Amino acid sequence: MRLLIVDDDKFTCRGIQLRIQNMNLKPIQEIHMAFSGEEALAFARENPVDILLTDIKMVNMNGLELIRRVKELHPHVCSLILTAYASFPYAQQAIELGVIGFLLKPCGKEEMEAMLQKAIAQREASGAPTETPPPRSPILWAQTYVQQHLSEKIDMVLVANELDLSYSYFSKLFKQETGQSFSNYIIEEKMKEAGRQVLAGRRTGQIARDLGYQSPQNFNRSFVRYYQCTPGEYRRRKTGGETDEKE
Repeated sequence: MRLLIVDDDKFTCRGIQLRIQNMNLKPIQEIHMAFSGEEALAFARENPVDILLTDIKMVNMNGLELIRRVKELHPHVCSLILTAYASFPYAQQAIELGVIGFLLKPCGKEEMEAMLQKAIAQREASGAPTETPPPRSPILWAQTYVQQHLSEKIDMVLVANELDLSYSYFSKLFKQETGQSFSNYIIEEKMKEAGRQVLAGRRTGQIARDLGYQSPQNFNRSFVRYYQCTPGEYRRRKTGGETDEKE
């Protein structure tokens, strides 16, 4: 089964993904993320979706509209809502759309797992076959894996094993197809995300934790090596203003 998580807060979305991965729900073979209703709908147009877990309040397209439109594409999709807004009109619309679960943030692991088990059971009981995912490109899969696990320490051995490739062959193949080593790609993606978070005004200690660095000092050294300036200097250059950020 393919699960799609939708939340316009990237950190919340990645946190939910990690939590579900740790549940080890065998029927769920793929977990994807989208950071807006539009992105989620674009994904659903190109891929089957068995379970949809979405926030309600999002810019441009809210979660209820997304559920309605995904259901038009995939009638057997099982939809769950995870939101901070306990609103009766929202709940009423959700029931009309056939949503099987309405979870309020912050949601406990046990409650979320129980609701996902319910979704799995309902999807299996529908009788509709779940589509077999198309053959995956090893490098594209590895790049997507990195982008979805920026908060973790990423081990190339584990990635190569997941792809049923040897460490040396995967390393060589990645360099051939991308022009850079896998380790440099990880650093680049972490630093791109770091730059976005710095411009958003987040403190370096928070960013370091979000990107899996053991300490703000290690993060700062990586940032300076990549951008040739400190996070505070980077923000001042990009915004042309002063910053109160503590480094």
